[in-house]
Amino acid sequence: MIKQRLLHLLPRHRDSRLLRRLDRMCVRFHEAFENLDYDFRSNGENFVLETLARQPGVETILDVGANVGEWSAMAARSIPGATIHSFELVPETRERLRATCAPYPNVHAQPFGLSEAPGEVDVYYSPEMNANATCVNGISELFHKIHPPALKAAVTTGDLFCEKTGIGRIDFLKMDVEGFEPQVLRGFRARLEAGDIRMIQFEYGYVNIVVRFLLKDFYDFLAPYGMKIGKIYPDRVEFRDYDLHDENFLGPNYLAVHESMRPLLRELAGPGRWP
Repeated sequence: MIKQRLLHLLPRHRDSRLLRRLDRMCVRFHEAFENLDYDFRSNGENFVLETLARQPGVETILDVGANVGEWSAMAARSIPGATIHSFELVPETRERLRATCAPYPNVHAQPFGLSEAPGEVDVYYSPEMNANATCVNGISELFHKIHPPALKAAVTTGDLFCEKTGIGRIDFLKMDVEGFEPQVLRGFRARLEAGDIRMIQFEYGYVNIVVRFLLKDFYDFLAPYGMKIGKIYPDRVEFRDYDLHDENFLGPNYLAVHESMRPLLRELAGPGRWP
């Protein structure tokens, strides 16, 4: 009871420098506790790849929004027997992707992107912030206070790409597309309905407020296709049902795994955390 009273009384002294500093420390601690870390070498993305590498028969990985190719290169090293298709819309960035992945013959840089329909899209791109290129108008202005020009870029759907290239099953679909995830996912409906996508990694954060596609929308879209969803942490994935308390925009990454992949689900979750 005393602790509860203190928690209500202390915030009333908002002019206190000490309490303001304490508040900032608590916020930073909570962000760290929730794994708000965009470095794939430390935030658990590497753990996911290493876990997948121990599964038999991993053949096809799609890296959508590959940027300069660092994640694709890590995937090529982790799973050298897999074919990795890396999609990057911006020509200048795509050339850097090719240079990064030149030592890995299993990485194929694709000169187009993925969306819900074939055609062209606008890409808002600044050379100084290549990692933040986006197909969503207004995001650059809101988050980065810049006004990049729009480039025209070709896109197709994931289903059409798989049909054209003869891909029957996708072992890992990784997306980092700055708010364009809904369009990319809708382009894979046929593969999802067929149960041909084993695992999907997607980003979740404040950009989802802007595009009006919340964490709940990811659950509502993916769960009917038999996907189990969890948040990626450095040493495990916490699979869980949707809860409003998780709608905190503190990603950065979630993972969806098809329910048929029970050994993979168990290994990702850790001992005793998956039935």
